[in-house]
Amino acid sequence: MSTSRLGTNDMSAYLAALRTDTDLLSAAIRTGDAAAPVAACPGWDLTKLLEHTGWVQRWATHAVLNGEAPGKEIDFGPSPDDNMSVWIVDGAAALIDALSNAEPDAPTWHPFPFEQQVWVWARRQALETAMHRWDAQTAIGVQAMLDPELSREGIQEYFELGLPRALSRADVEPPTVSLHVHCTDVDGEWLVWSENGEYRMLPVHDKGDAAIRGAAADIWLLLMGRLDRSELDIVGDASAADAWLDLPNW
Repeated sequence: MSTSRLGTNDMSAYLAALRTDTDLLSAAIRTGDAAAPVAACPGWDLTKLLEHTGWVQRWATHAVLNGEAPGKEIDFGPSPDDNMSVWIVDGAAALIDALSNAEPDAPTWHPFPFEQQVWVWARRQALETAMHRWDAQTAIGVQAMLDPELSREGIQEYFELGLPRALSRADVEPPTVSLHVHCTDVDGEWLVWSENGEYRMLPVHDKGDAAIRGAAADIWLLLMGRLDRSELDIVGDASAADAWLDLPNW
């Protein structure tokens, strides 16, 4: 996977990750405590986490197949009789099938301030599922790992799609200071800053007021609110890094 949007040409890596991580979610609910609390999602247990993930996958499938937002009246959740370990896999299989039968650059609908193409769904769902698989394994005491290249894609998506959405939804301006983010295990660097109150981002090596360096998975976990910033190497003006890290999460 490249730093910038492999999915515009080939979604296979995203779909493979989506399938693998959904299988691991199924294993977690099958072998772990369904009532285990999920630290990254206060108030959720493992069952609620899988319900959310499966609901979103089915919601995305509807969007891919129909090219429009699903109606609020549609219930994508499990029925009381569903086996959660099977239900989560069935939803991912339907999503993978829908994405496999679409061209990456085909038009679609999604709720993000970004190009309306199918590959965006493939990346979004691969990353969403990977992060919640990490949540699930962590909740049941299984060592959870994140692929460095997929994590790099997660960082790219956060700066490209997630952060602009968070700023827009919270109606806040980006910090006036700049931040450089540098992966130490894979090829990935970004610079974020503001210009006349507008958010700017480039996937480049450049000096910022502060810099965050670390493994791609650790940086992605930090940006997604799952790792303390003390675990990462932050250089330069710490307050500049804080200004970006304290923004609302998307």
